[in-house]
Amino acid sequence: MVKVNFKRDDKTLSVDVPVGYTIMEAAKELDLPEIPADCGGCCACATCHIHVDGVQWQNKLKIKENSLEQELLEYERGYIEGVSRLACQIQLNDDLNNVTVKLRKDELL
Repeated sequence: MVKVNFKRDDKTLSVDVPVGYTIMEAAKELDLPEIPADCGGCCACATCHIHVDGVQWQNKLKIKENSLEQELLEYERGYIEGVSRLACQIQLNDDLNNVTVKLRKDELL
């Protein structure tokens, strides 16, 4: 199991999910409204846009340059280079145990 932490303001919501899940699937386990994941994880809608929390995790979760994910994110409100990721594109493994990401307020439209 891998623990995923979602920060919402000063609250942290955590869930344990099996290795191989994505952060988006972890968010769905918690039914987080900030991550509707409209496309179901196909990297097509960017509704699972999150911010990776802290340099430790940002270094482990760097986005692949010239990827579809990067193209989608660059046009998103709240995009921050090196921090923004799509939760559907982060597959969890033991190295990511206790990963922390920030939920974005502007997803609640």
